[in-house]
Amino acid sequence: MNIRRPESLHKKRKEKKNNKLMTKNRNPFKTGKDYISENILTSGMSGLDGTEAKDTGRRARRLKTIYWRQVLLSVLISEGVILALALLCYNNLRWVIPLQILVVPIYRILDGRERNQKKKQYLYGFREVLQSLITSLQAGYSLENSSRLSLEEMMGLYPSGKNPTVEQMRKIVRGIELHCSVEQLYMQYAQETQVEEIYEFAVVLNIVRNTGGNVVEILKNTMEHLQSKMDAAEELEVSLSGRIYEKNIMLLMPFGILLYLRLTNPVYISALYSSIGGNIMMTAVIGIVLVCFFWTEKIMTIHF
Repeated sequence: MNIRRPESLHKKRKEKKNNKLMTKNRNPFKTGKDYISENILTSGMSGLDGTEAKDTGRRARRLKTIYWRQVLLSVLISEGVILALALLCYNNLRWVIPLQILVVPIYRILDGRERNQKKKQYLYGFREVLQSLITSLQAGYSLENSSRLSLEEMMGLYPSGKNPTVEQMRKIVRGIELHCSVEQLYMQYAQETQVEEIYEFAVVLNIVRNTGGNVVEILKNTMEHLQSKMDAAEELEVSLSGRIYEKNIMLLMPFGILLYLRLTNPVYISALYSSIGGNIMMTAVIGIVLVCFFWTEKIMTIHF
């Protein structure tokens, strides 16, 4: 006797199986922000032609080249610092090999400063872009034409064209000429800059364009929030500038005294280079200075 399974039970088992496959294929390292970005980006990919695909691949290769160039420059600077420490603190080039342990901390310092400086440039540029977009939208232009006018104004502010915001606006205008959706282009802008304010603006812009809303009012609110944040950061920068200068002098003071003694009276400190105790003392000085540097950087660095 054959017993037929109810259709509802069959559907439930099928849905359960599909959910397991989706969970298995889901990238565990992606956050909700990443999936929202992917949905916005893929929603506007259907109209792209081969020219845009080639342009995207070319842009990705260029960004990869810039990244590895920055990594190589940071490694070269790290090796230069290590060579200077080996000569100044140990007077022996053999110490370059054990001092390679400092490559990672020095690279982290340089990379962190580069990221903070680039984020600062992106925020200042995005503020100018928002101001230009608000003016153009209030004058009755569409968002696409407002982006074109914003690029012209940014090129007037930065005639060299090397500002990162100018490059991003060029990509947006180029995408508009290829009939890409504006919200997709601004989401791509947010992903490349990795700035939270730009990402929030891109997500809200996508919602407003799909459901309807006052774009000018949203731009004004974003502008006010960004301006208040940047004003607070600038006030902190001014108030801490003197302390940061003092901190740098104090961290360089031990090496400055050592260099002065080596140039004026090398016999006075010759025991530091010819004994094991002197080498241990120099290693301890380098370690203490490094710990103090990271400690003060964590306290005084202003994250935009």
